[in-house]
Amino acid sequence: MTLRTFLLLLFTGIFLVGPVIADSETRPATPAEKGFYEKVITACTGSVAGISLWQKIDESGHEKAEYENVVPGTENMPLVYHYYAEWADQQVLEKASNEISAALAEKMPEVPETSESQDVRELEELSEQIAAAAAAGNMTEVERLNSMAEEISAKSEAIFAESDRQFREVIEKLAARDARAVVRIGVNQFYQGFDGEPVAGRLSDGTEIFRVENGRMYNETWVEGTTYVILGKDWKTQHDEAGASMEKPENPEIKNDRVQSVVIAVEAEQKRALQILEAMNLKLIKNLLD
Repeated sequence: MTLRTFLLLLFTGIFLVGPVIADSETRPATPAEKGFYEKVITACTGSVAGISLWQKIDESGHEKAEYENVVPGTENMPLVYHYYAEWADQQVLEKASNEISAALAEKMPEVPETSESQDVRELEELSEQIAAAAAAGNMTEVERLNSMAEEISAKSEAIFAESDRQFREVIEKLAARDARAVVRIGVNQFYQGFDGEPVAGRLSDGTEIFRVENGRMYNETWVEGTTYVILGKDWKTQHDEAGASMEKPENPEIKNDRVQSVVIAVEAEQKRALQILEAMNLKLIKNLLD
């Protein structure tokens, strides 16, 4: 792997926003189904309308026209809806990005490109020798040359694993903090897994929340953690080999265009997430529940 390829892989990502539906048959949504989507879209978009934060840079699931058609069979299960909104401090993010680029540029000479080129040449030569030995039926020589190639590859991988670690260390150290926030709302979501042990708390109105400090990188931004609001009856906490999670059974006696549960997830620094939830109009969301 060349340095250019490494950096390209490091900074390039592909993100799919919004529902992705494979080519399949659809049918027009019924008036009840259209009413469901209109109701939940209005509630979700209205719930975040009062958030005074940085610039809103993304929003999905808010276009009613997306739900004019549904997949056959939808009538046999609770209708599901997902809303997403993202805010960011673009100045802080740009400053951090420039600092990261400058820091990585300084580290580039430390990446052993000469050693890499030498390893590539040696592996190419060994490949030709292996092919010749195999053609001659000398399997002992093939085995010996293969062992040599494996040693060179292992050495090269170790060198670039260390370079990768150093680059990621720099990025994590300089990544923007408290410069991005995301609100996700899942309507008729019946399961929520956690990346860590959730810590319970409450908002000023008594609404129970769960905080998970699942810090991680997102592009060049550090996501400090996630705060959840789990709404609906009969949610159960469970622990297994996959970690902590919460699950709620579906009620088959309730019509599919009714709301049985809602999960709100706010990705932000802990105080910022609390500020966002306190600013949200959660009553609009709670009123969706039967």
